[in-house]
Amino acid sequence: MSNGIPLTDEDRQPWLELVRATAERYTLENPQGDNQGKACGVVVTCSALKRCYRDLLRGRNKNVFGSNSDRFESQSSLPSYFVFIKGDREVISKRMERRKGHYMKANMLDSQFADLESPEGEDDVVVVDAEETTLQQLEKAKKGIATLMGGGF
Repeated sequence: MSNGIPLTDEDRQPWLELVRATAERYTLENPQGDNQGKACGVVVTCSALKRCYRDLLRGRNKNVFGSNSDRFESQSSLPSYFVFIKGDREVISKRMERRKGHYMKANMLDSQFADLESPEGEDDVVVVDAEETTLQQLEKAKKGIATLMGGGF
């Protein structure tokens, strides 16, 4: 991506598998005493543009990329929640153009929007508005995830 070349599903697959496996391992190895013996959680940020990417991150399906994907199998029932920062191309483009030193340049935005399968309506997704402040987005995300978790975290 830093060279202006969009990633393919095959490029993303091993990375997504590693992200899920690392999150599972971390939560299992780091229980929180004040959490009644439950594992702690982790926050992962990535675009997860397609439903199959999110399903792999959920640990739901090891074959989300077709029959050649049999290397990954979820090792836990770690729940996953997603925050979709929804914005139109113009809003996102303006934010990207203001970033300094980021590997993904604004000229890659069209390929991202072309791949995007909106997660709106999926059971474990909270939607926040990209035009809100970061603090507003964070508060909405925390409240939404708490609701999805059944009351709090």
